[in-house]
Amino acid sequence: MLNRLTKARDNNYFIGCKRVMEALTERERMVLELIMDSYITSAEPIGSKTISKTIRNSLSSATIRNVMADLEDQGFLYKPHVVAGRIPTNKAFRYYVNSMIVLMPPGRKEMQALETLFKPRYSHVEDVMGDASKVLASISKFTSIVVEPKVNTMLFKEIEFVKLSKNTILIVFVTSSGIVHTRIVDTDKSLNMDLLSSMKRYMNDRFGGIPFYALKDRIIEDMERDKESYSALLAKIKDTLETIMDEEDQREIYIEGTSKMMDVPEFSDLAKLKDLFQALERKEKLLMLLDKCLKEKGIHVIMGIESDIKEMRDLSIITSTYRIGEKSYGVLGVIGPIRMNYSKIIPIVNYTAKTLTNILSIV
Repeated sequence: MLNRLTKARDNNYFIGCKRVMEALTERERMVLELIMDSYITSAEPIGSKTISKTIRNSLSSATIRNVMADLEDQGFLYKPHVVAGRIPTNKAFRYYVNSMIVLMPPGRKEMQALETLFKPRYSHVEDVMGDASKVLASISKFTSIVVEPKVNTMLFKEIEFVKLSKNTILIVFVTSSGIVHTRIVDTDKSLNMDLLSSMKRYMNDRFGGIPFYALKDRIIEDMERDKESYSALLAKIKDTLETIMDEEDQREIYIEGTSKMMDVPEFSDLAKLKDLFQALERKEKLLMLLDKCLKEKGIHVIMGIESDIKEMRDLSIITSTYRIGEKSYGVLGVIGPIRMNYSKIIPIVNYTAKTLTNILSIV
């Protein structure tokens, strides 16, 4: 039960999004916790006899039924059938999660799996994110997701130009974290390699270390000065930057373990499972939902009806932010049934984020 959890090595958990902490009696809290624990394990409605056996008949079945009826009246439980046990509601799970004051750290096997991320010598940041998503899916046993940071929070490191044809160039933007953005640009006239090399040196020397959100304005300032030889190319670079900044919903999302949803009883309905897979493919909505978790650093739990995506109303998303550099944040997490074992999954997500942050600091 929740009050039996030992103190974690790191208790800096922020558990959002809504807080439901109504006062329950000691008996109501005990019965609710027992129902939650049993339901998380079995995925079946829980009856009074099950609870009575668990506490070795210290409360009668009649007393437990009365407590369960009170919890149902308060919106924490519901009865799916006329003759059946009860199932916890979204409100009950929110209460359950928000009551987790202390949490156990991941187990030894989970920590060893995370430590394998330090072994490869990564050349590209994207490879780190992809591997982190695979490891997170493996140790959580659910679908994992890693989203790269917004480009406007990153720092400009360098630019490169590749001439593809007489009037076409490839512009390569490299961030200080190593993430690369490329765009093909058509020019009004042919640009010789001497001009492109000169522009490359100029951009890298003048703008290195500047946040991408400020880069466009700095380029406009230079265009307004006496920079005739660069003016046309600077305008193309500015337009390319605007395109990149406007395409925030095209950020890369690394999703692993979607097939694991097939083993979840709640998704035994194939039509329901198909709808979920389609929702995961529509990454614009998913990004909008996950970006809300970037507003405050740390752990967030988006539960059931708190999601804006109707196909995910039977799921919870546990996320944490990870950092690249000083001010650039991304988000990673686990998607699973509402009855997830939160006391196990939350620390796994938290430590995965810390591990990814540490690796990205040395890539």
